[in-house]
Amino acid sequence: MIGKALFVFGVMVFALGVSSVVATTKVTYKTVETKGTGENLQEAINKALVEAIGRVNGKSIDAANQINKASSTVKADGVKSTTRTKEMQQAYKEATNGIVASYDVLSEVEDERGRWNVVVKAQIAQFQLAASANRKRIALIPFRLSNSMFLIRGQSADREQAARVLAQSLVTKLVQSRRFTVLDREYVEETLGEKSSALNNPNLPVTEIARLGQDLVADYIVVGTLENLSYNESTRRVESVDMNVTTRRGVAEVSYRIIDITTGQIKFADTAQFSFDGDALSRVAGGGLTNPDTAILSLASEKIGKVILNAIYPIMLVSVQNETVTLNQGGDLLRSGDIYEVFEYGERLYDPYTKESIGRQENLVGSIQITRVNPKQSMARVVNSTVDLAARFKPKRFVCRLKEEAMSPGAKRKQEARKKMKKKVKKAKEEMEDLW
Repeated sequence: MIGKALFVFGVMVFALGVSSVVATTKVTYKTVETKGTGENLQEAINKALVEAIGRVNGKSIDAANQINKASSTVKADGVKSTTRTKEMQQAYKEATNGIVASYDVLSEVEDERGRWNVVVKAQIAQFQLAASANRKRIALIPFRLSNSMFLIRGQSADREQAARVLAQSLVTKLVQSRRFTVLDREYVEETLGEKSSALNNPNLPVTEIARLGQDLVADYIVVGTLENLSYNESTRRVESVDMNVTTRRGVAEVSYRIIDITTGQIKFADTAQFSFDGDALSRVAGGGLTNPDTAILSLASEKIGKVILNAIYPIMLVSVQNETVTLNQGGDLLRSGDIYEVFEYGERLYDPYTKESIGRQENLVGSIQITRVNPKQSMARVVNSTVDLAARFKPKRFVCRLKEEAMSPGAKRKQEARKKMKKKVKKAKEEMEDLW
């Protein structure tokens, strides 16, 4: 065995209750080989062991934190004696409550930049994860700011506050989806320390972002820039109906990328431009528009949240009964009245150049309209279909893509008002023609 330094940390208590599970159930062990990279040998070994635990039981934020916050060490000082080896193995086994039964460092190499790369072979106790532990871990990096002026009613807005509101709103939307464990700004800064400042660099390579994502024990990282934010009001006189009409408009532009930590590739990227009218903003603000910038960013985060959710967890049909279907998504990201197109998955497709999977063929088979939204699921009625959905239904066969969002009550009132205005104008013209 290669000589090594071993962190001994206080009792490791996972959020999932790992120690109690191991103590009260039949334990099976898996032997895995993992790699770790760090600024020093200890850090590299620790990351390899966290990866080993994650390989068997799923990634654990608590495991990484406990290892990184270890307060004492047992050092081999290069000694390879059996006595010292047994001492280290026993210390590690006790510190992890038996999760890591044993481990061996198979190789350790220091590269030209002074970073250590190790390969570890570890025997890990396998336990049953709680359902919530299977949620993807997504790290939301604080949004950067462009050099544009953010103007609200012609006045300069608080740019830093705008970035915080956008991030906080997006965190809320992702948490409410019940699909992610969201790692927020405080967690990122605490875990990465000084290295977190590197994420503010807009030119940071994707590979480096992915490496920092491994330090965060994340599955995905979202990075982005708030490019533009504005709100203005204008009033004009409509003589034909003898009334003043005030138009309110809020605009936001956000560029963002979703990076898959496992592959180190960009899973999705977009520069989204949003425009919201006064009715939509009032719906979020609950009436008056004292802080229109907050309402704009809340609506923008809702739309971005939907895109992120659909990129990683497309909405699926989980049940079909006659003309009623059940979807596996609920919460604030869906609304009664939304219309979705239903696609049937076909064969898997591959890029002809890279040979990488680019998803599956999707065949349009119908559309549905949301009728009820619950916290974890939604109900919808079948609007039209080209196949018998009930007869062809199988889990993970039908995916849903948003076609048209439901019209808000305010938008409906506005539409009715426009219709009435058109009727008044038409009637006024007819009366004028009669006079002539």
